[in-house]
Amino acid sequence: MILDRDGVALHVVAEGEGETVVLLHGHTLDVRVWDEVVPALVAAGLRTIRYDQRGHGRSASPPSGYRWGDHAADLAAVITRVAGGPAHVVGLSKGGGIALELAVRRPELVRTLALIGPLVPDAPLSPELLASFKALAKAIRADGPRAAMSELWLAHPLIASAAARPDARGRLEAMLRTFPAGEYLATVRDAPDREWTLTDRLNEVAAPTLIVRGASEVPDFVSNAEFLARNMPRARLVVVPDSGHLVPLEQPAAVAAALRAFLIIESRQ
Repeated sequence: MILDRDGVALHVVAEGEGETVVLLHGHTLDVRVWDEVVPALVAAGLRTIRYDQRGHGRSASPPSGYRWGDHAADLAAVITRVAGGPAHVVGLSKGGGIALELAVRRPELVRTLALIGPLVPDAPLSPELLASFKALAKAIRADGPRAAMSELWLAHPLIASAAARPDARGRLEAMLRTFPAGEYLATVRDAPDREWTLTDRLNEVAAPTLIVRGASEVPDFVSNAEFLARNMPRARLVVVPDSGHLVPLEQPAAVAAALRAFLIIESRQ
């Protein structure tokens, strides 16, 4: 289905019946990253909703509006208009950052949080990782997203572990081939949309929170996961063996099992 949120068309997929779980993909990916996780959640009696974020997959790529607040407003619209009320929210990488942003801005919409390899808004990143992101942006603007994805991003430490797995590489490449790179190619530069920092407000997040990371996660994201586990009141951390950053692609059965156990327990509270 297509959901219009202030003129931005969001591609949404809903499956199953029961309590609602909204799943957010990571940057440069799309709803397909959850393809091997969703069936297990549906079989456990949960309704899953996933959508392509603006500038990704089959959703629109507007000329501006790629701030944390824009993404949080999109997620809020999906929860209120498709889910019909508060939902369990699962976010991978940047999707985890969007989930956190919503939990601070609209806590009444978030029943629980599951953050997988989360990018934490306002948390510092190493100069090396920041430089790699800037190089990717420069390559996309110079050569287009298709070339940058295959020649630069596929070998990036955040992606390389999944790309090295024959069972995951084909699906990863399919998503990267169709990444429209909306925020990189946007024609209007966004101004900041808030004065506060999320890292100062983590103690406000009352939702039960599961944090998941791969055992071979990159150092910056190991730090992010541990920072959240220390600073969120109701958070606990799970480490998945034999996985890097993209845990739902690398170890989908482990992710599904962890989510199923967490969501079923919390649904009974």
